[in-house]
Amino acid sequence: MNVEIKETSAVERTLTVTIPQEDLKAPFEKKVAQYKKEIQMPGFRKGSVPKNMIIARFGDSIRSEVVDETVNNGITEELKKANIVPVSRIKVVDFKDDKEAPISITATIEIDPVIDIKGYADTGITVPEVAASEDEVNAEYNRLMQMWSRDEHVDRAAQKGDVIVGDYIEVVIDGEAQQLPEQREFRSLLGESASPGFDEGLVGAVAGETKEINFTYPEDHKDEKYRGKKATFKVQVKDVHEVLPPKMDEEFFQQIGVKDEADLRSNIQEGIFNQKKNAARTKAVNEAIDKLIEANPFEVPNARVEDLIKYTLARGSDKPADEVQPTEEELKALTPEAVREIKKHRILEFVANAEKLKATQALVDARIQQMADAYHVDFESLKNHLRQSGRVMALREEIRFEAAADFIVGIRPAVEDKAEEAK
Repeated sequence: MNVEIKETSAVERTLTVTIPQEDLKAPFEKKVAQYKKEIQMPGFRKGSVPKNMIIARFGDSIRSEVVDETVNNGITEELKKANIVPVSRIKVVDFKDDKEAPISITATIEIDPVIDIKGYADTGITVPEVAASEDEVNAEYNRLMQMWSRDEHVDRAAQKGDVIVGDYIEVVIDGEAQQLPEQREFRSLLGESASPGFDEGLVGAVAGETKEINFTYPEDHKDEKYRGKKATFKVQVKDVHEVLPPKMDEEFFQQIGVKDEADLRSNIQEGIFNQKKNAARTKAVNEAIDKLIEANPFEVPNARVEDLIKYTLARGSDKPADEVQPTEEELKALTPEAVREIKKHRILEFVANAEKLKATQALVDARIQQMADAYHVDFESLKNHLRQSGRVMALREEIRFEAAADFIVGIRPAVEDKAEEAK
């Protein structure tokens, strides 16, 4: 058998395969012998069916198997010799076999292109400094206090900050009556609604009262279709609840895992800072990636794109990725982002390899500790589980790619980290 490999494009190779009929004789005889051991036919014991009967009945199928195996084995061997790693299945575009002349096959495979990313060491993009402001800390503190609060019935008129429990009776918006929801009951925290006019109309309401509230939706309402429109709500007030904040004592602080209020505020500040820092880093990395993609154009194999789209769709279904078949509309909608993600991965892989970035054991252990803290499990138990499942290798790659992302926005490994990597 002869296999010729031709570069059709940066991501495609064309394979021309020629198989002399003589090359099929030995594997054909071997395959017939295998069939003979397994086949059972009426009037013959297993393994005693005559060879000529096997060939007469199964010869064409056996020959097809032999051709497929010969082609696949030969192509695999030649690709290995040429150091070519296909990312797609072999696609046969032409097949000629008259069982006399040599078999002629033309096939194609897709591969990842060789890339050489320029300019990654100085993209001109860095992560800006961030800080958690006092207003942000106070806002989050108040949100948490509200979340940890409880509300109780009070026998008085509603005030700002109370919770009104009621039923919708009639809703008219811009002069048109609206269909009421099946669940007509509502709970409204007065002063926190997206429609201040509605809340204002409920201030002073008492349980058992029917209220008609006229107001205009704000121009910046979260639902665009309501912005600036006049509304009339007729509601039945069923109850008024007073919101009671949590008691700031030792029991409460122990329950939420802090020492005191100062520790709580410190945790909030740290959380906001980390959130803003991560958001700023993500934005900078994406800008740097887009800049490198534009400066270093390269093709992406269609097989990679389809595989990523299948994986994306599979996450929202109960099917494995290899059973998902994207529609034309899905392929069209998801291809641009899939291409970008694949290019991002290739660029970060190139940077990690070029800079010899590695995940030190200290970094791996620190990440496992973060995971253990998040899942409230023992560090050593989690580490052993990750080792046994092979997940540690994936974790190392994840950290290595994060280091590459840091590198392109000017964050370089510390000197001590490089010293440890060199060991």
